[in-house]
Amino acid sequence: MKDLQTAEATEGVVTETSQPDSKGTGEGSAAVKVAPLKLGPLELTTPVLQAPIAGFTDLVFRRLVRELGGCGLMYTEMVSAGGWIKGTISPERLFGVVDEPKPLGVQLWDREPEMVEEAARRLVDLGISIVDLNFGCPKKRIMGKQGAGATLLRDPATIARMVEATVRGAGEVPVTAKIRLGPHPDQITACDVARAAESAGAVAITVHGRTAKDGYGVPVNHECIREVVDSVSIPVIANGDVSCAESAVKTLQNTGAAGVMVARRCLSAPWVFREITAALRGEPIPEPPQLPEQREQLLRHHGQLVELHGDPFGTVLMRKFAARYLGGIRGARAFRSEITVAKDAADFRRIVDTLFPLEADEEPTVSGDDLEEDCCTE
Repeated sequence: MKDLQTAEATEGVVTETSQPDSKGTGEGSAAVKVAPLKLGPLELTTPVLQAPIAGFTDLVFRRLVRELGGCGLMYTEMVSAGGWIKGTISPERLFGVVDEPKPLGVQLWDREPEMVEEAARRLVDLGISIVDLNFGCPKKRIMGKQGAGATLLRDPATIARMVEATVRGAGEVPVTAKIRLGPHPDQITACDVARAAESAGAVAITVHGRTAKDGYGVPVNHECIREVVDSVSIPVIANGDVSCAESAVKTLQNTGAAGVMVARRCLSAPWVFREITAALRGEPIPEPPQLPEQREQLLRHHGQLVELHGDPFGTVLMRKFAARYLGGIRGARAFRSEITVAKDAADFRRIVDTLFPLEADEEPTVSGDDLEEDCCTE
């Protein structure tokens, strides 16, 4: 078993200190300190990763995360390998990746090895830093109609073939996989799947600590993630319910994982990466932006989307992001209700000017986002 205090540097050296301050005031320091995460030849400055989230982790959002700091690896939205190769979808989710700062990852989904192999080759030509394969999407449309996503957790041999094909296509670019614990609580296959992926050439595994059947309605199972950690020699990244510095530290302590991946929470608090990274380095945890700062951030986000896509389309794209701002802030309901129907840039600005609260009535809390972070929308 890998000891949380003596893990190898490639998996994140972890040492005990004091508990982090859950309010992020910087009064406490982290309960763990984690070394940079190494994914094959790629070394990350912090073992805190941003999950690929369909419809959200686009170029403008990634710019925002990069500006705020603390994220070791960002991903585009998930891409259908077959749809891209066959030309049935436009690879809009890869917009801007050639000129974007690196490291940057792309997650592919499919069930055909030849599709992911060719897609990996194309990603190498685009200069992508890492290719990830999704074996965790719990949506019925992906599992049933496509026979992909978490359906493949029943078949470690097929997953091995998928990873082998992707490694062939990717060449020197590292390949990873993202999984769930299994298709059903009565069918936990994560250890077998992780070993299959490792034997096929994957350099790391991200584990969402629920089964496909669980969706997001049950607590993350840290014990099962730890079993995966103990079953392979490559780094394991823990995912699920990582919402703040305190929960990240708890996740690493409970699982022995080499890093954490943040999904839903980063949409309402993209500064969460710098908070977690500070905690893991034993540094004071930065204060979250005050509401006036969040307002200016919201307007910059909207402005960049409009500049990139024009108006009103840029405003339409921004509505889903804007609705996730102000999570847990009393008095923000009216703002969220109005902003989700903003017609154009002028209407958007009017709503922000009149309804965005500049003082909080209570401490912000983690909102109960219902977003499924490891799913595609093709």
